[in-house]
Amino acid sequence: MEKKFNKNNILLLISKKGNIKYFVSFFLIIAAYFSYVFIKGPILIVFLIIAMLGILLLFNIPSKWVEDSFSKISYRFKISSAIAGGFFLAIASSAPEFFTATSGVLYYNIFSIGFATLIWSAIFNLCVIIGVVTFIKNPILVRKSILLRDMPFLGITIFTLLILALDGVYSTSDFIILISVYLIYLSFLYFDKSKPYNITKTDYSRREVILKLFFGMILIALLAHSMVSIGQETIELFEQFYGYTLPIGVLACTIYGPGTSIADLFMSVAAIRKGNYTAAILNGISSNTFDLTICIGIPGLAYTFLTGNEILINLNSSLLIISMLLLSFILVYFTLRDGRVTKRKGTVLLVYFFSCMIIYLIQIF
Repeated sequence: MEKKFNKNNILLLISKKGNIKYFVSFFLIIAAYFSYVFIKGPILIVFLIIAMLGILLLFNIPSKWVEDSFSKISYRFKISSAIAGGFFLAIASSAPEFFTATSGVLYYNIFSIGFATLIWSAIFNLCVIIGVVTFIKNPILVRKSILLRDMPFLGITIFTLLILALDGVYSTSDFIILISVYLIYLSFLYFDKSKPYNITKTDYSRREVILKLFFGMILIALLAHSMVSIGQETIELFEQFYGYTLPIGVLACTIYGPGTSIADLFMSVAAIRKGNYTAAILNGISSNTFDLTICIGIPGLAYTFLTGNEILINLNSSLLIISMLLLSFILVYFTLRDGRVTKRKGTVLLVYFFSCMIIYLIQIF
């Protein structure tokens, strides 16, 4: 008997497990594409921004593929939870930021796209992710062990980034120092006596893992490059229509930085709902060390190698956002010090983040 069409089945597919946000993302990107073809004038800028927002939502799909693959690799080879979380899963959560920075360097020869994006992503991770989850579970009790390993290395990383910026340039040796900081952190993770990484579902195939990892990384790279390309087009149109060069920092502060961390936010929210409270908080912390060392260091090395020049940075704006990041680190440290994260503390972090955005935008304009 032929099965009749039932529109309720379609609605169920769209709404199942939050899939509606992906349908919305595709709709936004398609709408923006048609507007770019048929619409001329300043309104086009709005549609390009809509397209970037759609791309940011789609990051969550390949990020889950990569995270799932690395989880299974860690389980298969009995890798410790410390290495799995601090290295393999950090790669999965930081891939959008890494490819955004790489696209800016290799295709547009602009280091500041990735640099500003990664700093704002780190501030978002610390303040917004931790702040938002307190509205889902209040209070959140976390293990104080976070303060003994992950937080100190993040603090060292931020201080290193700040000190290296004081002379107004980033050189090849500076990027090597940043990468070395992460390698030292990784060595501490290696000697951590944590249990082997475990997963709930153990039936998987090697082919599935490889395909998910390969296509996940490829899709993240394409999405990141598309976002950066649309962003550069937005800057050009803004100058064409309004005669003003829109600072890259505006996009990094409002779209690139927060947007590339949306997948991390979804992960933390899911962890809170499953009762994994420490994991939800740690997710807003652990990937930042990888972001600020590897994701800045490798594209930075690529830039200095390709151009043969040191990278001149805007000292005022760079020191401002690094200082904001340092202060957010201090706030989070005191938030976690007693092992109890309340909604009031989360609200302080959220207010701080949006205050930083306002101050930064005023300063660069």
